[in-house]
Amino acid sequence: MDKTYEEIRNYLDDIPVIDCHEHTRGHSFSPEYREPIFSLIQGYLQSDLISAGATEKEMEVLNNQEIETEKKWKIFEPLWKKIENTAYARVTKIIMEKLYGEKEMSLEALKRIADQLLNLKEEKVYYGILEKAKIKCRLVNIIYGHTEVVTEIKKFMDGKFLLPSTDRILIPLIMFHLPVREKTAVENIGQIAGWEVNSLEKFLHACYHIFQKMKEKGAVGMKDQSAYERIIRFEDTPSSEAEKLFHRILSSPRNIIGFPEVKPLDDFLFHRFLEMAGELKLPVQIHTGHLAGIRNEITNANAIHLTPLFERYKNVRFDLFHGNWPYMGELLFLAKNYPDVHINFCWVHIIDPLYSHELLSHALLTLPANKIHGFGGDYGDTPEYSFAHLEIARNTIASVLAELIEKNWMDMEKAKQIARDIFFNNPNQFFNLKFPPV
Repeated sequence: MDKTYEEIRNYLDDIPVIDCHEHTRGHSFSPEYREPIFSLIQGYLQSDLISAGATEKEMEVLNNQEIETEKKWKIFEPLWKKIENTAYARVTKIIMEKLYGEKEMSLEALKRIADQLLNLKEEKVYYGILEKAKIKCRLVNIIYGHTEVVTEIKKFMDGKFLLPSTDRILIPLIMFHLPVREKTAVENIGQIAGWEVNSLEKFLHACYHIFQKMKEKGAVGMKDQSAYERIIRFEDTPSSEAEKLFHRILSSPRNIIGFPEVKPLDDFLFHRFLEMAGELKLPVQIHTGHLAGIRNEITNANAIHLTPLFERYKNVRFDLFHGNWPYMGELLFLAKNYPDVHINFCWVHIIDPLYSHELLSHALLTLPANKIHGFGGDYGDTPEYSFAHLEIARNTIASVLAELIEKNWMDMEKAKQIARDIFFNNPNQFFNLKFPPV
């Protein structure tokens, strides 16, 4: 087993990777590190710190780069001891070891790291980390908020939106339906399209025009994360009911409709957008399972709620996120039962590595191998975190493949082919990225 694992693990280091989910804009958007604890607690580790009992005031101290490391250490050390075995903490440990040469968390190690903090705003450093990780392409979800929807999408449609050469953008689908509970959101969509929106029909026409234009400019799919705000069960609302709500919104800027009252309109729009995705041949990524932060409602995010959509929209390709953690069985059933449902392992390798190991083991024995997308870093412009995440993903995937080889389920050559497929060829084909296969 050790020799088998070692061979396949070494092989994975040389495979190019398509990173199937990130929130990145490039080096100029990276944080400027001036203090080591701050640099090592970016992203999801913050949730573990809060879950372990860190107070709001303590988190403010840890995230303040003007406060000396020695003062922070008194807060950070006892918290670190509580969380150091989580997978999020393992990401930090890998960053320390692989990029700073430190194997243990200590005040002395932090002082040494302080003398060599990564300058992510330097192109050579930022993209050097991606090159070291063998990340060839990143699929990015980066446009949020009412103001950004107008300015950033217009830039993208005009060919003036600057992205790193590695990155391919996803249409932020959520911004076209969830904010549509007040007149400003409707006007924003009209402003992007370039015409007045005074009916539901014109609103849908504007959305289609924007989606079509974004595809022409390089968008490779749509991404929706409604699960953070609502249950992801979308009923097929009659158009008459949706129109009544839409006209109420248009009638006055003071008519702001909240959930659950606005849900029928939100559901209606989501169905229409899936019809557009099918017509435009754009795959749809959907957040399922675990939610970032704390105090979230996980039952809203179970992929099983999406079943009616898979039944109805047979011409739409769906990419389901995060291993649907903790609902493994439902995800495996959906991917096995519906030809156009695929599994995206973004984030799940560091949510729960043992779950990820079990999910991949089951997936390789129950699903066609082309339905698995093996990695997505799911961080922002802190590429060292995705680098470390990918190390954990490679370890997990190598372990699964080695076990299947030892059980005579496949030979080494087949395992290597599967590795190439789930890291590169499958997402390359699914998102029509047009890279030569590996």
